[in-house]
Amino acid sequence: MTAQKVPSDDKSIPAKPRRPGRPRGGAINAQQREHLLDITLALYAENGIAETSLNAIARKAGVSPAMLNYYFQSRESLLDVVVEERFLPLRQRLEAHFDGDNCDPVTTFSGFIREIADIVMSNDWFAPLWMQEVTSGSHGLGQHIKSRYGHAGRDKVRALMVRWQEQGLLNAELNPDLLMTSILSMILVPFTRFANEPEFDTQRIVHHTLSLFCHGIRPVS
Repeated sequence: MTAQKVPSDDKSIPAKPRRPGRPRGGAINAQQREHLLDITLALYAENGIAETSLNAIARKAGVSPAMLNYYFQSRESLLDVVVEERFLPLRQRLEAHFDGDNCDPVTTFSGFIREIADIVMSNDWFAPLWMQEVTSGSHGLGQHIKSRYGHAGRDKVRALMVRWQEQGLLNAELNPDLLMTSILSMILVPFTRFANEPEFDTQRIVHHTLSLFCHGIRPVS
């Protein structure tokens, strides 16, 4: 006697959604990943972070948007990776000039200015990205970093400048909240303006910035 099959009620068991798999082409290697971050930074510097989409990055890199979504999940996640791996190490290099028992503002800021120049020459996205983002105000890169990582480093530098002013080592009329932006502007604006000029000379810009910052417009005696 053949047993009768009991019909299954397929409608009562919801089908499990298909889990998206890895995009065709296999996993990206470390070199490809770094290339994607390079392209992302180049587009950030050219168009601004807010105007750079994952689709634009994928087109520039010659990969599918699905690949970027698979490895970086979202535009915000990709920005976090870029900040953590590319921007924060540079910020730490700059903040390191204000560590330790610093008692000479001119020496400290001179090293800081030279460090900025070295970073700009080694990272061609840095100056134009800063120029893009400094005009973004509360919606730019600075606000993103503050919300994700805080501004402990900036607060430490500000406290040092205030102490220098109290000790009579730094002009008391300078505003600590404006000084760092002013110094960055003094060197990054010329770098951005003259980067493609035939007579572009890194040392001329650094020397000009140091002279302006350390001696002002008074003739050197």
